[in-house]
Amino acid sequence: MSLSRLEEIRNIRLDKLAKLKSLGINPYPSKFSRDFISISSAREKLDQQVSVVGRIWRWREHGNVIFADLRDSSGQIQLLFQKKNLPDNFSTLKLFDVGDFLGVTGKVVTTQAGEVTIDTNYFELLGKSLRPLPDDWYGLKDTEERYRKRYLELLLDPGSRQRFGLRTQLIRQVRNYLDNLGFEEVETPTLQSQYGGANAKPFKTHLNALDVDMFLRIADELYLKRLVVGGYEKVYEICKDFRNEGFDQTHNPEFTMIEYYEAYADYHRIMDITEGLFKHLAKTVLQSDVLKVGDREINIQKPWARIKMADLLKDKLEIDVSTITRQQLLEFAKNHAVPVLGEETTGQLIFTIFDHLLTDSLIEPTWILDYPSDVSPLSKGKPDAPQWVERFEGYIGGKEICDGWSELTDPSVQRSRFETDTKVARKDKEEAQKVDEDFLEAMEYGMPPIGGIGIGIDRLTMFFTNTWSIKEVMLYPTLRPENQVKVKQDFDHKLVIVIDSKLPAWQVMNTSGHIAAFLGNKMDQAFDTGKFFVTKDGKNLPRNTQFAIITLSASQADLKVLMDKVRDSGLLHIGYVPEMMVTSNDKKLSQMIGEKTDAQIEYAGIGIFGPKDKIDALTKKFSLWE
Repeated sequence: MSLSRLEEIRNIRLDKLAKLKSLGINPYPSKFSRDFISISSAREKLDQQVSVVGRIWRWREHGNVIFADLRDSSGQIQLLFQKKNLPDNFSTLKLFDVGDFLGVTGKVVTTQAGEVTIDTNYFELLGKSLRPLPDDWYGLKDTEERYRKRYLELLLDPGSRQRFGLRTQLIRQVRNYLDNLGFEEVETPTLQSQYGGANAKPFKTHLNALDVDMFLRIADELYLKRLVVGGYEKVYEICKDFRNEGFDQTHNPEFTMIEYYEAYADYHRIMDITEGLFKHLAKTVLQSDVLKVGDREINIQKPWARIKMADLLKDKLEIDVSTITRQQLLEFAKNHAVPVLGEETTGQLIFTIFDHLLTDSLIEPTWILDYPSDVSPLSKGKPDAPQWVERFEGYIGGKEICDGWSELTDPSVQRSRFETDTKVARKDKEEAQKVDEDFLEAMEYGMPPIGGIGIGIDRLTMFFTNTWSIKEVMLYPTLRPENQVKVKQDFDHKLVIVIDSKLPAWQVMNTSGHIAAFLGNKMDQAFDTGKFFVTKDGKNLPRNTQFAIITLSASQADLKVLMDKVRDSGLLHIGYVPEMMVTSNDKKLSQMIGEKTDAQIEYAGIGIFGPKDKIDALTKKFSLWE
């Protein structure tokens, strides 16, 4: 609908609103003056007087008779207004519109067409709408508009309402399941003086009353473990976490997590609990043993297989991890098109080969357990095989559904892990965990064996609704403010990407895309000049970046010199390293990068954003990438 037409309709409705008020009718009362029942109940009370409330969904005038459809959350019913039954206020109905809220009383009848109808003898206006609802046939086709105006999508799309209703049921049944196992639900701080429990960049704020900087939590793990020290043996929390990072199909800066921990339990016990949880959710929420994952239907009620990673590699790929050498693993990866850098440890190569070649084949519900210690820095080592740890991942339909382990309980080892992350943080790794002395002090009072897991409620909902975009399962996903529009294009800033001149073409594309996405997400300026370009026939085209993006090339030696200069410049920048093309797992990247000195780091590319003159001064010696 055009803006001019929308404004025209709104003005007409404002005029009707004024007329209603002039008649002494309150268009926004506190309640309906009569007791009422749901529309679904009213439909069962043929030949009885009923009162119902709801929103007008259809409105059809035929002289001295008006038909309307009234809808509440339970259903819909036809209304009949006859002038002979409403002689004193029939004319008032001319001031009503689709979208208004009504309370009505009348007798439930069946029309000649067989339609269950309330023959109305009394009505009250409960709320006047000023904007027309979108056509429920065409609906909301613009994806961003659906997210911004979820309230309209919920009205127009029954599938959307059903999806979010299922999310509510999932959370309710998660609580029921854990409560029945003796777990206690707790609340831990959202506002924290020190963040931890994950590798992620936090949101920072300032608490004026104490004049201290605070952080929104990135995870609740460390506070829950403190409670285990304090005597809680089974504990869980469902909470909001916040990570100041980017967006994709499975990530949103604000999201909902459940973490649960049990004292005196190892990873096998946590697998038992979690398998039971998924089966319970399927039974109680879906009333089915079968889940649809992608195009597959999978029965999750039978016992889930538990397979050691080493056994799976031997069975499927004929890789014997007890005898194969690192060089042989590198050759295997190369021969099977598994992307590696060549500097990985044996454990990292084992995991990378598994992750790229075997996970898609894990269709039936399966636990993969015992992971290389090189890729599992927070897991407790296996007593008989220190190169492996007590960690598991669950897979259904080729998709990872959860990840847990036997938790570290040795304070000296935990301190070492914190200190490693702190060293990485001094190399611009903002998301590294800091040494949490308060948590380490708690551990030193004694911590029992603990098994634990964290599961994203948003991803859980994606899984149980077979919906593979996180924004579709969040009522209000994070979006750029709608009014954040720059009228004047900014020609004083630019974005430059300097690429390693020897980089293969596919890596050039990968590097450029990630650098541009990172800088666009981190810059304070609006990345574009407005919401849309609009075609002649009214179609929206999202705008491109308002800044010039220039791609240059340089030798590896020049890139290292450039990085030193950029660090001192104060400009927004990123050094994109080849390791980032191998894995997106921050824990693995933290370890891989933390094992190198700054001099050993190589760059696939460097991205810089800022004033043109400063950028040009740093990059004028480099030529355009060809």
